[in-house]
Amino acid sequence: MPRFLVYAPDHPDHLAQRYAVRPEHLERGSKDPKGMMLYSGPIAPRPGTAQRNTTPPEGQLNIAGSFMVYQMNSLEEVWARLKEDVYWRANIWDKDRLIVEELIDV
Repeated sequence: MPRFLVYAPDHPDHLAQRYAVRPEHLERGSKDPKGMMLYSGPIAPRPGTAQRNTTPPEGQLNIAGSFMVYQMNSLEEVWARLKEDVYWRANIWDKDRLIVEELIDV
């Protein structure tokens, strides 16, 4: 089954909005079929950006986006899954910069 890499950067200055809907994001991810999500995690802000130099509220990570590796049947299935996510629906992810690429098995 194909694997897909997703790079989903947040809009700048959306950290508070991300944390506001994060419980829904995590709950939805827990419902994915076993083996669909191979790896995922938050992306740190890029060096030299204002967000990188910002101290988030205590107990929060300074997150600038998400990345995921999905194992799904098609690119269309990946896009459908992404569009279900609250980060997509709440406009946390910058849809113009979001990238989905199929990985090559070597």
